[in-house]
Amino acid sequence: MRYNALISSLTDHLQQAVLVIDQKGQVVYCNDSAAQFWQKDALRLLGKQSTDLFHADFMIQEKISSVLDTGKIFRMGAYVLQTPPLQERGTEIVIAPVRSKSGRVKLAVITMLESTTLQEFQAREQEEQLARSLGTLAAALAHEIQNPLSGVRGMLQLLDRDLQNTKIKNTSISMMLAELDRVERLLKQLLLHSHPVPLEKILFDIHDLLNTVIRFEQDTATQIRFVRSFDTSLPYIHADRDKLHQVFLNLLRNAVESSPADASVTIHTRYCGKWELAGTNLDPERSYTLIAVEDEGTGVPPEQRNQLFKPLFTTKSEGHGLGLSISHRLIQAHGGLLRYVPGDSAGSNFQVFLPHRMSDVPV
Repeated sequence: MRYNALISSLTDHLQQAVLVIDQKGQVVYCNDSAAQFWQKDALRLLGKQSTDLFHADFMIQEKISSVLDTGKIFRMGAYVLQTPPLQERGTEIVIAPVRSKSGRVKLAVITMLESTTLQEFQAREQEEQLARSLGTLAAALAHEIQNPLSGVRGMLQLLDRDLQNTKIKNTSISMMLAELDRVERLLKQLLLHSHPVPLEKILFDIHDLLNTVIRFEQDTATQIRFVRSFDTSLPYIHADRDKLHQVFLNLLRNAVESSPADASVTIHTRYCGKWELAGTNLDPERSYTLIAVEDEGTGVPPEQRNQLFKPLFTTKSEGHGLGLSISHRLIQAHGGLLRYVPGDSAGSNFQVFLPHRMSDVPV
């Protein structure tokens, strides 16, 4: 038992997906990387037939049978898988026999290393570096613009005071001051793209924060139903409450604005499965809380999804394109991830991954 536990502990830390298939073609073991590969919990893979896991990859099925029959090792580089959810993913595959003491082949061990992971990671890194560069530039411009604006505001306030002393009515100055207020709010948002984002972390219940944000939106969005789907067993999170308030307020407001009258906006919270980290740059060794905001709108067109979190990109006629980019940056600063996935009802589903520590669970 100790030996088996040691083997499991070692393979669970491998980057390669590992499957063990018996003579009946059933999966009798898989590691965490395999669970992430198939985007399923590891327990759901156990007992599956290898022909089901590779139902569109007939050559892999044949090679598994061949290894179990002949005991000859099979190797293949840069094989492009065809079975969902693995399709179009290039992999390095090795299928090796495991023999009993008598020499009979008992099992086949399959190891799979995704060759496209590195390229995808490098592409994401380049995208994030570009976003950081744009954010830094925007923040620098905001800082330079803020100084002369302060001078303009001071002069307008002096002029307004002089006109009031002469009892001359002038609404133009009030309008200009209001516009300056709007510009300064925009500049403060741009400055959030500067490095690094300061965080004042405290320990708190994420559901308290979400309920606060929901009540705030309910006061103005009376035509929308807010549905809570909370896992109250989640541990407290260690994060900047004010900045997460800003993130979830932005996500809920976007969901409300995207939804037709009498629609529902659903807020989910739950533990994040290890397999759900597949395709992300999050640490698979850490545990995460998943918060999702799902609406019943029309969703985001595929051609716009890669632009969603870039500064100054917006689909709104009156938007400035900073809400989602700032939210994305704030979640990144917490060591988490904000991403978009299509909703179950053809609407949008924005998912927030936040790291937590089990030691933070209140007693």
